[in-house]
Amino acid sequence: MIFTFNGHHGTSFESSKSIIESNYELSVGDEEWLGDGVYFFVLGVSSKLTELAEKWAIAQSWDNKLKRYKYKNYCVLKSEISVDEDNFLDLTTEEGIEVLDYFIKRFEQKLQTIGRNLNFIDGFLINLARNEDVLPIEVAKGNFYIKFAEERVNRINLRTSNCSICAVYNPRKNVLKTTVVQNGVIKGA
Repeated sequence: MIFTFNGHHGTSFESSKSIIESNYELSVGDEEWLGDGVYFFVLGVSSKLTELAEKWAIAQSWDNKLKRYKYKNYCVLKSEISVDEDNFLDLTTEEGIEVLDYFIKRFEQKLQTIGRNLNFIDGFLINLARNEDVLPIEVAKGNFYIKFAEERVNRINLRTSNCSICAVYNPRKNVLKTTVVQNGVIKGA
């Protein structure tokens, strides 16, 4: 069975142009929420996907060291994502959590040496499973709490998820179509 759904991605206006022309670039690293991939807001905890992607683009534009915005214009993209159910890890389901628990047991030795230096091990486990051909994960989905600009400024930190996201490991294969949903200017930038 093939799952097809929409994901929203917030970025700078400049980056959106290169994404439309040549597709997405992966966020890479074991500290990534769901491992290596392109990240999208998807239906789940919230249905306000455009708003979440906009808030993400604005929050990501702020450079904390320089205390200024890296870009003034942002863009929200909507992509159609398609994945075979055998290559989809859905951590919003009991079955998905059981798979993650299996990874913890399977990679126990590596967790004791490498993983203990990480704050969170979700992405590390998914990358390991993919890289060691344990499970051919092309798309992973989970519920998370993300700090946007308001939460960062007001130092709000909750455990309750405020969004559902997915990571697409191979956007050339799994992202069928991308369109611009919204452009905007960051106030005060």
